[in-house]
Amino acid sequence: MSRDNAFVSRPLRVAVELTGSGHHPAAEGAPGTRPINGADYWVDLTADSTDQLDLTSFPPNVVRIRASDLREAQQERARIRAELVADGRDPDSVTVLVDLEVLIAGEARAARKELALLDSALDAPRAPVSLQYIGTPVGLAGLIADIQAAGVADGVTVLPLSLPRVLEQLVDGTLPWLEERGLVTAAAAVDEALRRFDLPLRERVLAS
Repeated sequence: MSRDNAFVSRPLRVAVELTGSGHHPAAEGAPGTRPINGADYWVDLTADSTDQLDLTSFPPNVVRIRASDLREAQQERARIRAELVADGRDPDSVTVLVDLEVLIAGEARAARKELALLDSALDAPRAPVSLQYIGTPVGLAGLIADIQAAGVADGVTVLPLSLPRVLEQLVDGTLPWLEERGLVTAAAAVDEALRRFDLPLRERVLAS
């Protein structure tokens, strides 16, 4: 996979799409899950008030893509940027996020076990809708950082397969790891995402 040097300077973004009790079709009613309060919710967890991604903006400042592997995502991003140039727009004015299904836990085998239990409730095997990561919060952070560094995408939209545990692990483990390395700064939107599940707000580590 080739490295896009111009891309590396693009800010890393981490968004999340919260729906129901999670994106896995068997999440509703599964042990430890509960549904979101209110409507489905997409939010950039690493935005600030002066640089907020908005799926409804026109012209768009963010594009979501889905891909079966990293190379397909990289090729789709390159296509989008080429189209922006052809339309006379600065390709750096649009953030390309790849959807990433996620199930994380303190230990990778616990995450794999939870996924197996969810899958066992289905009548037929389930295929991921896009990229997928099953493992630990730190492992997820490393993957997200690599996705940006390799020019695959400007960041990800996390699709938690179960809620609210994945959201908690994302806030408590993944975002702090990225912040400590100066890759992101968590936004106030993190608190609103937690409120959607009546979760206590967290003290987050700020990048120095």
